[in-house]
Amino acid sequence: MTRTLDPKEVARLNAQFESAHPTEIIRWAVETFRPEVALTSSFGADSAAIIHMALQADPKISIRTIDTGFLFPETRQFTEALRARWSLNLTVFRTALSTQEIARLTRGHAVKPIDDRYCCGEYKREATERALAGLRGWITGLMRVEAATRRHTPIIEPLANGLVKVAPIAAWTQKQIDDYMQQHQLPYHPLWAQGYPSIGCALHTQKPIDPNDPRSGRWAGTGKTECGIHDIGKGPAPDAK
Repeated sequence: MTRTLDPKEVARLNAQFESAHPTEIIRWAVETFRPEVALTSSFGADSAAIIHMALQADPKISIRTIDTGFLFPETRQFTEALRARWSLNLTVFRTALSTQEIARLTRGHAVKPIDDRYCCGEYKREATERALAGLRGWITGLMRVEAATRRHTPIIEPLANGLVKVAPIAAWTQKQIDDYMQQHQLPYHPLWAQGYPSIGCALHTQKPIDPNDPRSGRWAGTGKTECGIHDIGKGPAPDAK
């Protein structure tokens, strides 16, 4: 039987979870939506933290990631290292672009900037929608401190497409994440030590241009701040009955 959340319950859960440990929130999501629940991860700078938390709630939790074809080699290496370390139940969703098209666009990038729809726009969004198909619970690693666009991220958010989006670390600070990483001796992405606190596609990621904004190295100088995957399901949520 499909479980729905009415607005009062959503408000209650958001208030309750504001001070809860992320593992407790993930455990709630797993117990509420299993088996149609998954964690999506970019395997970015400190992604090992939320993956480790999720494994405490369910060692076999479904983890889904998107390979746009334009990732840093270090991102693929990090993904495989964590997969092997924890025997992750990981599924990689690739974009609709062919290997030949990716190679052509990558070669062209040496001469002119690549249209970001190929690597961190509509193609990534389409692949993410495939990754979310059939789910009821979507666990993400969004944090409010990451960007102004994420400042009001709720921990529990029913979406118009029927999914319930769960952001267990939304209320955490970067220090809390770093402390958790140190406490559990978790590895950072290889590029983190080289000064990349936020890591997206290789063609549109550089070191931060603003030391106070870890995401300022993403699409620097373009005015773009998000790839669009977190707009999936936005709109008036269906009335819960």
